[in-house]
Amino acid sequence: MARPGGISEAEWVTRVELAALFRLASVYGWTDLTSTHISARLVEEPDTFLLNSYDLMFPEITASNLSKIGFDGVPQSGGHAVNLAGHIIHSGVLAARPDVNFVIHSHTRAGIAVSAMPGGLLPLSQHAGFVLGTLASHPYQDSTAVADEGAVLGRDLGANFAMLLQNHGLLVVGRTAAEAYIYHYYLEMACRIQVDILAGTSEPIQITPDAQDALDTWGDPASGLQGEVQWPALLRMLDRTQPDYCD
Repeated sequence: MARPGGISEAEWVTRVELAALFRLASVYGWTDLTSTHISARLVEEPDTFLLNSYDLMFPEITASNLSKIGFDGVPQSGGHAVNLAGHIIHSGVLAARPDVNFVIHSHTRAGIAVSAMPGGLLPLSQHAGFVLGTLASHPYQDSTAVADEGAVLGRDLGANFAMLLQNHGLLVVGRTAAEAYIYHYYLEMACRIQVDILAGTSEPIQITPDAQDALDTWGDPASGLQGEVQWPALLRMLDRTQPDYCD
């Protein structure tokens, strides 16, 4: 689809990348009806971001039907239902982290399960090792019932790129869409693997601290943008199977 009038080229590129994230979330089973959300900062417009509408399933989301919202919660375009919890979470995180541009929050079955485990994510797999060096934790609160939840989320995330929301799910950030995607992919896979392992044994083999050091370096945001190798292939898959995400 050609870029609609009134939308800058930079905003359209961000819209297409964000729509791709929603479609990939659906492909990889990260959805929870319409209740989870992914956002993208509009770099050209301070204090403004894109978010999915509350009344759309992820396979319905396209570049043109994303909602444009101010950090103050005022919708600027979209015409659909605004997700209040989504606004609180994403505006809080984006405001606290000017170094990142994309935020993914999910309620996956495995993510919620691990977030409710006393030890959180354990060093049981390479996938876990990728995120453990940049993983935070946040105690459960109803985001729509606590006045400062957005600010507290940003504080608890700190400089990390991933977080377990206890009894709630997962949250990751990225400087690019590719980076947000790859951190969520590894975190969700690590949670699934942990649930599988603990279903089979109460005494799993854990990665040694020395081996974990190398994994920390591998997944460290300071080592460079993550996901750059995989992202073009993921977009080619969507172009073949769901080309309407660009509409």
